[in-house]
Amino acid sequence: PRIGHQSITGPHIDTQRQTTSHTHTHSYGQFRVTNQPDIHVFGLCSSFTPVDLFLHLLIKHTQCRQSTHTRKRGRETSRSGRAIPPPHGSIRPQQIANSFYCVLCLFFLVCYPNGSNFQCRCEGQYVWSYRNCIIYGACDEIIDDTCTCINSIPYDGQYCQPKTVHPVVYEYQIFIEVNTTDADQLRNTLKRSMFPVQIGAQISISSADITTVCRQSDTGFQCRCEDEYIWPCEKCATYEKCDSNTNNTCKCIKAIPTDGQYCQSSHHQSEYCSPPALYEYLISIELTISDVAVINELRTILSNISYPISINNHTQISDLNISTVCSPSSGGYQCRCEDQYRWSCDQCLTFGASCDNIMNNTCGCINTIPPDGQYCQSVYQHNFTACPVTTLSPAPTCKKMYSESSGHAQHSFGVEMSVTLGIEFTAELNDATSPRYKELKSKIYPVVKNQYRRITGFISVSINGFRKGSVITDFVVETTQVNSNEIAEANQKLPEVMKPIAPVIGSVSAVYMSPTPISFPNLTYTGDSMMLKCGPPPVNIHVGHISGSVWKFKGLEIKAGGRIKINNTGNVSVLTVNNIIAADTGFYECTLKGRVMDFLQNGTVRENQIKQAPIVQLQSQINIQCKEGQIQPLECCVQKPYTVQWFQGTTVLISDPTNGTENYCIKYNYSTKSCSTSQDKTISFICRVNQPHGYEMTMTLTIFNSGKTAQCNNNGTGYGIGRANDTSVIGCDKGQEGNKTATCQETGEWRLVRDTCIITTIKELLIESQDLNVEEVPHFVVALSQAVQKDKSEIKNSSGTISAIVNILNTISNVSTAVNFTVMQNVIHTVDVIIGNDTKESWAILNANTTYNASSELLGSMETLSDELVGEFNIKTERILLNRTMFSNSFHADLNSNIIIDIPNTGITNTFITTITFSTLNNVMPVRNSAFNVTNKGTAINAAVVLVKINATIQNITLSYNKVNKSLTMNPQCVFWNFTLLQNLGAWDDRGCNFVSDINNTVTCSCNHLTSFSLLMATDIPPSLTEALDIITYVGVGISLASLVICLIIEGYVWKAVTRNSTAFMRHVSIVNTALSLLIADICFIIAAAIANNPLENQGKDLTLPVGPCSTATFFMHFFYLALFFWMLVSGLLLFYRTVMVFSHMSKSTMLAIGFSLGYGCPLIIAAITVAVTAPGHGYIRKTDGCWLNWSETKALLALVIPALTIVFINILIVIVVLFKMLRRGVGDITQRDERHTLVVVARCVIILTPLFGLTWSLGVGTMVSSTNKGIHIAFAFFNSLQVFTLIEIQGCYNETVSALLKIKKYACLSSGLLHISVWDTF
Repeated sequence: PRIGHQSITGPHIDTQRQTTSHTHTHSYGQFRVTNQPDIHVFGLCSSFTPVDLFLHLLIKHTQCRQSTHTRKRGRETSRSGRAIPPPHGSIRPQQIANSFYCVLCLFFLVCYPNGSNFQCRCEGQYVWSYRNCIIYGACDEIIDDTCTCINSIPYDGQYCQPKTVHPVVYEYQIFIEVNTTDADQLRNTLKRSMFPVQIGAQISISSADITTVCRQSDTGFQCRCEDEYIWPCEKCATYEKCDSNTNNTCKCIKAIPTDGQYCQSSHHQSEYCSPPALYEYLISIELTISDVAVINELRTILSNISYPISINNHTQISDLNISTVCSPSSGGYQCRCEDQYRWSCDQCLTFGASCDNIMNNTCGCINTIPPDGQYCQSVYQHNFTACPVTTLSPAPTCKKMYSESSGHAQHSFGVEMSVTLGIEFTAELNDATSPRYKELKSKIYPVVKNQYRRITGFISVSINGFRKGSVITDFVVETTQVNSNEIAEANQKLPEVMKPIAPVIGSVSAVYMSPTPISFPNLTYTGDSMMLKCGPPPVNIHVGHISGSVWKFKGLEIKAGGRIKINNTGNVSVLTVNNIIAADTGFYECTLKGRVMDFLQNGTVRENQIKQAPIVQLQSQINIQCKEGQIQPLECCVQKPYTVQWFQGTTVLISDPTNGTENYCIKYNYSTKSCSTSQDKTISFICRVNQPHGYEMTMTLTIFNSGKTAQCNNNGTGYGIGRANDTSVIGCDKGQEGNKTATCQETGEWRLVRDTCIITTIKELLIESQDLNVEEVPHFVVALSQAVQKDKSEIKNSSGTISAIVNILNTISNVSTAVNFTVMQNVIHTVDVIIGNDTKESWAILNANTTYNASSELLGSMETLSDELVGEFNIKTERILLNRTMFSNSFHADLNSNIIIDIPNTGITNTFITTITFSTLNNVMPVRNSAFNVTNKGTAINAAVVLVKINATIQNITLSYNKVNKSLTMNPQCVFWNFTLLQNLGAWDDRGCNFVSDINNTVTCSCNHLTSFSLLMATDIPPSLTEALDIITYVGVGISLASLVICLIIEGYVWKAVTRNSTAFMRHVSIVNTALSLLIADICFIIAAAIANNPLENQGKDLTLPVGPCSTATFFMHFFYLALFFWMLVSGLLLFYRTVMVFSHMSKSTMLAIGFSLGYGCPLIIAAITVAVTAPGHGYIRKTDGCWLNWSETKALLALVIPALTIVFINILIVIVVLFKMLRRGVGDITQRDERHTLVVVARCVIILTPLFGLTWSLGVGTMVSSTNKGIHIAFAFFNSLQVFTLIEIQGCYNETVSALLKIKKYACLSSGLLHISVWDTF
């Protein structure tokens, strides 16, 4: 039966209920109730029978109450008159048909006024729909398209809705181990699979990847991660890495993890690879040292160490400093803090600070060694506790004194004094517990105390100890102020009162050590100036008139000069260090010299206070050819963390940063516009460092008209393009400062004219050497040697760096007074690097300087150092041998099997002799003498350079040299290096030295003085033959050309008559092509000679050959000279064919094809390959001395020598075979008469031509091997002059047919010629 019904219409609720027996039901509906004016509560209601209600009340602890509203039909009205649904509180009782029941309401919405509107907020698990959030405006965040609050009461009857609960999605990560022999197949299968893969109604696979692949290796297993996966840090550490990853993670380990864990996703690295914990320990080390000098040396060593110092992969020392120095004093010890360290106030008060002031809750000295093992603390790392408030009568040991009359604190000062007593110092005076120490102290203490107790502010006096130097007594006078007159008077009277104890030597010295450090800037960039200020003394310290100052750096006195400037004004001294470098960090001391006492102040400039300045790198001079719309990139770089920016005037140019690991680089693309003008256009750009300001470089861009052709190309040099005489300036390589300037030559090559590039480390050493003193030399030469060894590969190609090293060595030689083994060893190792064979080009650039000769400076430095050597020792490196020994009367030595020295009968006893042999100094020293101030290319240093030094006068020394180049035999000169020639530029001189003999490649010389000796020899054609050979060349080539033309005319005239059979035909084809090849080669020679400049006629001028024209002439000479020899080979092969293969017949066309293939095809291939191999590296032709194939660099000349000599050898073999055949049987028995006659002529031609031509060119090889041998040159000229003559003679005079046709006799054959011989002279 129908037992209940609920109808809901809009916001109104009308509830009816009928009951039968105890059967019941619940009826639900929406409601709104107003508890307070304008506050509305909405919810859901449920009706109950009395029994239900009773049970529900017991459970929910609710109450029923009578409604205060009047029920009306339809809608109800609130007190405000607004229509609302029937109000319901928690439970509202109703009376229907004499049945009592209550309605239970659950609230889900509350609306309350907010200004002129309402805010309606959902309760519990109810939310507003997205539509209501947008229409009425959400007053909180919209999450999942819902909100819990809107800014109005909805008028459409919609209210909060239950929140939708999304189903929970669980994600599992499953690892599967697969045993397979083909991991690639599995990897490819997974790549081809499309994800997600549905494997059930509610289950899908989202992705599947291979994470780890383990393979067996020689030592076990290697497990390597796939892409996007890595091993956690602990796995890499546990099982050891098998890759080169430097991070904590790795991609490969050397075992299969036993815990089943595999590679993890690299995107979650931070979750399983946290950085290792870093622990910092402060370790105190106590040293017992009896010598104060050792402590000072230890300070210097620690200040020069670069931190951190790695002990192993996990431990490093971040800093190491002396914190405390405890020394004996009267009755105990005084423990003084070093710079930037202080005692805490409790230590000062506990142990007494009478030796220093308490300032800022700290002091710098206490009167005992703390028994708890604590020492001075860093002012940067320690928080010092404030001093406790004390009474007006502090302990007498405290440094801060209080006046009883005024109650104000007065600072006390310790004035350190010393007096020298005229008594003998014994070891007992070093021991404070010895009777001798105590006795002397007990005698001196009352005298000193009585003498100084009368000065104003006197507190106490203490005896600190005794030092050696007679007996130097150190004592401290403690006072609250210093009156210079009073202290002067006391010092003056002290020697008198000390007489009963011991006489006083000299005067009393007094020093006040300021607790305030020297002032200097917090940050200075290298290259700038740093000012350090010392003084003035405090107002209560009267040191008297200050007469000057003494500055020290790392314990050594600093002298004004160079980059150091000291300025004293009043009570202040200012030290200015210009051109600051990193080596200027360290401990500085300043002493102001007062009339009564000195004022001492110190301070430490730390590494972080001197920073490397920005080094801007760019191409400062660029030349480009104008093309409209052309883009020219302009790049500028600076080391990180600095940044730069391009400017044109004051306009900032938009630039793009480029990738760089160590440098920050930017690039600006400049676009050329109009090219209508014929004038060059110059534009300047500025590359400026952003921070700090003041660092910039200018780039000048020169744009020349497109109608002008650029002669020089980049060709990998970095100079770009340019016209003749254009200049280009580029930056240096990484780690260097400066630039390189090159000029475009007419030959199309850039010539380096200035190189100021210098390695930064060497530059800093050069700057540091400007203030070098003798005490610093041992440490400085070690630093120099280490820097040179570290960067030696870069130094060899940097002339600027080599010049800087020479300057440094020159400074060392001028500063040093006594050079021991260690110092000289480091110098020798440094010099050994810069005189190697690979530094030859750098020295060539330096020797081209006509105002400064670095090589002369280097040799002079070595001579100066050799004068200062002490002791006997030997030093040997790869290129240098130093021997210092003692001899009496005579000396004989074999120096490294290169030089033998003999000094007979000197009459000197026990004298040191120093010899330094430089085996490769021929790469360094220029070949010039007093009359020829340029490098003489016809002369070479043909022996090692030996330096001989004796501290005595020697009148006779004999030197025997082993030649470096044993092929040189002409014009040996015994020379020494004269530093004063050519306005102190230096040159080789032979005064006092005489040539003795040249036997078995050993040249003996005799000299009457000592210095640096060597041997010069001629390397080119002897000068006496040069002019004669030139005349022979020009006359001979003219005759040769005329003779060859006559030869070709004769051949044309008799051609038909002499080519009746195939053998004769090929013979005359060979003759014509041989003559033609020789004719064209001679013409090319004349052209090449016109291109090159004669060195004798153009001394001092640029003899560099133009690459284009000279390469062309050389190519055709090479080709046609090769053709000459290959046509000789054709003649030889023809003879061999007709002699050996007598029954064989070959057509003329076949012979011609073979002949021309060999005669011109092979030479063309060889010549082309030679160009292709050598031309890209600029090694096809020689750079000077005539257009011909290069020999010294690429050995391109072998492309002619090897084929020519090979053909000569083959033809000689053919001649031998033919002669053998002709002797065994008569050729005429088989062949026809004409064929026999032709064969004999061919044989005669080959027999005569091959030895003649072969001998001639063999002599040419001889001129290359021994270029100074007169006999070889004369023989080569003679036989060369017979070549064309012999060719015509064979053609006409020894050919009866030709002679008959020409109607001439043998004696009529007078034509002769000469092949140009200078082709081989250029070897």
